[in-house]
Amino acid sequence: MPKSKSELRGTPLVLAVDDDPAVLRIIEAQLTRHDYAVKTAKSGEEALRLLRELTPSVLILDVVMNGMSGYEICQVVKNDPRLHDVPVVFLTSRGTPQDYKTGHDLGAVIYMVKPFKAEKLLNVIQMLIPVHA
Repeated sequence: MPKSKSELRGTPLVLAVDDDPAVLRIIEAQLTRHDYAVKTAKSGEEALRLLRELTPSVLILDVVMNGMSGYEICQVVKNDPRLHDVPVVFLTSRGTPQDYKTGHDLGAVIYMVKPFKAEKLLNVIQMLIPVHA
C-alpha cells in the first residue's frame, strides 16, 4: 500500500469522517496530542475526494451521515485496490447486533458505539498503527 506523505515523515495519518463537528474535534484533539496526523471530512463525498489524494493509515467512519453512509464509503474503500488494506473503524451511534455484523461484513476491523471515550479510541488506533512502528 502506498504510504501517505505524513507516514513518509514518520507520522501515521488518520482520516476521520463524521457529520458532527464536535466529534471530529474530539478525535482530532486526542490523536494529534499523541503524534498522529489527522485529516477530517464532514461527509462521505468529502472523504472520497481526500482519499483520491492520500492513503490514510486508518479510516474512522460514522455510519449515519447526510449523503453517503459510512457503510457506502467502506464499500468504496474496500473495492479500491489502493485502499483495500486500510483498516476501517466504525464510530457510530448505531449499535444493534445487525449493525455490528454489517460493519464487520463490509471489512471493518473495529466497530465502536457512541458515546465513546477518547482514550479508548486512541487505544484502538495505537493497536492498529503504532506511532513509532
